[in-house]
Amino acid sequence: MRMMGNELKILSNELRAIFKEVAGELKDKNVTDRNLDELVLNVLRNKTVEKENIEINFSDPVDDIYRPEAGRTPYDLLCYGKVNNKPFKLFINNKFGSLKRNNKNDVTTYNNLLRLYFGIKSQRLSEKAEINRKLVAKRVRGEEIVSYALFVLDKDTKDFNFFLLEEIDEPFYVNPRNTMFQVRYNPKIRKKPMSYHDFVRKLIKAIQKSLQKVIEKAEQESSRLDSILDELSEVGGT
Repeated sequence: MRMMGNELKILSNELRAIFKEVAGELKDKNVTDRNLDELVLNVLRNKTVEKENIEINFSDPVDDIYRPEAGRTPYDLLCYGKVNNKPFKLFINNKFGSLKRNNKNDVTTYNNLLRLYFGIKSQRLSEKAEINRKLVAKRVRGEEIVSYALFVLDKDTKDFNFFLLEEIDEPFYVNPRNTMFQVRYNPKIRKKPMSYHDFVRKLIKAIQKSLQKVIEKAEQESSRLDSILDELSEVGGT
């Protein structure tokens, strides 16, 4: 697991340089929320990196459940290859927003993140949802690398940011109202990315905290409905 953080750092540094080039390519283009994904893919579709310790390729999203043409994939760009001779898969989400604002922004649902990190085949987490134990074991041991990243293009300045979720050095937050994992577009970054094991544990804790808020809210509303029923009986005389 110790090496995995190093390999994620290698990937992050290499990809940050690549996305600096992407931001430069888009500097003079008319970029919108609607065309950002297509523009980024057009720049990177045939882009490859081959060095002594790293091989990087890019493609459209690949998903067994969601169709990219329907605009419902949990990420916008697939990055894959090898780092230190270990296979990696990196899911990239393109965002068009403000790097100066400190508000949290939607990334994807926690169900999507769990599915991607644990190899779950079902769309939502349910009692029947099964993790891919063999895949998870390889990722825990660092034999296979997986990560989720954001490329953010500033809508006003065309400046950019690129970071892995494993690099975020801030508390994780899952919005209990819409189950979305949310981050700032310019978060504090760790010197060394979290390992797979540490990241998924932190993610699960954030999800559980969000679900507890949902439970508490539902209990409050249920209690209030009970009191309304009592009042209804009093008013109606039955």
